[in-house]
Amino acid sequence: MNTTNLLNGELPSLDPANSVTLPTEAYLDPEFLEIEKRELFYKTWHFAGWVGDVKEPGDYITAKAIDQSVIIIRDQHGELGGFHNVCRHRAHELLAGSGTVSAITCPYHAWAYRLDGSLRNARGSESLIGFDVDAVRLQPVQVEVVAGLFVFFNLDTEAVPLGPQITDLIADIRDVIPEFNSLVRIDLPETVGQDPEQSMYPVRANWKVVMENFLECYHCRGGHPKFSQDLTLENLTYEGHELWARQRSGTRRENGGEQIFWTLFPTLIFGLATGEAPRLFVFDFAVPDGPDRTLPGIFQAFRLAGDENGKSFEPDWGPLGLEDRNLCESVQRGMASTSYQQGRFMYEPGQGEITEEASHAFSRFVLTKIGL
Repeated sequence: MNTTNLLNGELPSLDPANSVTLPTEAYLDPEFLEIEKRELFYKTWHFAGWVGDVKEPGDYITAKAIDQSVIIIRDQHGELGGFHNVCRHRAHELLAGSGTVSAITCPYHAWAYRLDGSLRNARGSESLIGFDVDAVRLQPVQVEVVAGLFVFFNLDTEAVPLGPQITDLIADIRDVIPEFNSLVRIDLPETVGQDPEQSMYPVRANWKVVMENFLECYHCRGGHPKFSQDLTLENLTYEGHELWARQRSGTRRENGGEQIFWTLFPTLIFGLATGEAPRLFVFDFAVPDGPDRTLPGIFQAFRLAGDENGKSFEPDWGPLGLEDRNLCESVQRGMASTSYQQGRFMYEPGQGEITEEASHAFSRFVLTKIGL
């Protein structure tokens, strides 16, 4: 299918100072979302978890890229690998959550796979004609450990490695957290971030509406009345790069410091407040669940090894999440108006409160990935 045929209007230009936004079809059309899934989400890198959770043979974690479930597991030789979480017999999911296993055994018909994905046993298959146990393997996905800490996967086994592409992003985070290499995962309760008084999810809006809203603060004065009680707008900056963006602002908290968010496109956020013991959270911020519904993905938090207080980390979004949900849902409804086709990105050379440079960089990333 020709993606351009689905879009009416101009496409965002390379110059954020002179660029329209994406046409409304990019936010409304189910066919456009299917193209995004196939060309973007199934071919980009996704965060799976902390490397410390897969240290020993048999240790595994599971993760998802939208509707595609994968297993990340340490094999009997100490190598970290990944597979589609689907039995080759009848497509039952193999593992859930995280843990340690001696073999990957399907709970449906008990087909058993070695830790390297090869089939060890299929009960009763000895008499089958033309069935070669040795030829059956779980389908692989590509796995990479970035910066020695974070496990990523890509459904595309031919994808370019992620680490060399984001050395500038990791260096930027290291500049703020000199003890970066000593970060360990915080054991969070399963209910973290699910307080209905704070949670913004589900959002009845396209995933790109949610991301573009996060990537600018042009809306903050009107959309978040209490924003300036916590963060400072006068020194807030947004900058967009080819694969990532950064938001940085001062705070009015007792210990001062800054609030920094790094966004690895398409949807992964690294968040940190300075001025205290560093606690970094990693959050898949926008998982599409249809063209007009967005859910949260994986959320993990990290502390320095000696930071005992960090063990009880609990994110506090205040009213911002609910306010953003209302803003995004209103935008999604407006996208369906016959009077609207696309808008214009705002730009400020100083990368301050007005600029939508990071949202523009995100839109260009989407277009590039789907071949436009």
